[in-house]
Amino acid sequence: MKVTGKLAGAVLAATMTIAAPSAANAAHTIVFDGTSGTFSNESIAVGAFSDTFTFSVVLPGNLASTVSSVLGSQMSNIDFTSVTLNGIDFDILASGAVEFRQVLNLAAGTNPQTLIVSGISGGNGSYAGTLAFASVPEPATWGMLIFGFGAIGGAMRRRRNVTTKVSYA
Repeated sequence: MKVTGKLAGAVLAATMTIAAPSAANAAHTIVFDGTSGTFSNESIAVGAFSDTFTFSVVLPGNLASTVSSVLGSQMSNIDFTSVTLNGIDFDILASGAVEFRQVLNLAAGTNPQTLIVSGISGGNGSYAGTLAFASVPEPATWGMLIFGFGAIGGAMRRRRNVTTKVSYA
């Protein structure tokens, strides 16, 4: 192989690495079983990153989510700059060596849900999170519940006359 062929190969390889999309802004989809799910990203390169996760729920309800990262060394450190679910910021419960954020009782419809995790990685960092979903009962379910309580109350209120006979031997 001639020197020009090797040079052309090196230039092509360099061009491909420059043109390749950055893994720092990767889009992810969660496989969600309807009540719970998990998400994570491992071996995050040095620098800023932003991961977008999308998933759907079948019925309207409430979502809860947590995300965390533990410092193993400066090289694997993750500092979250923003974590949002449908545009709502997660509450910061811990930061520093252990990063932990959560959001609770977030109303969710049947449209696609979007979770965005952004931060800065020291290199080879990773994080993981969980999702939990509870559906809101339908109006018919509430009606049956109220009817059931009413029926129990009516049965308790109804009093039968008890006749007693006393006999002496």
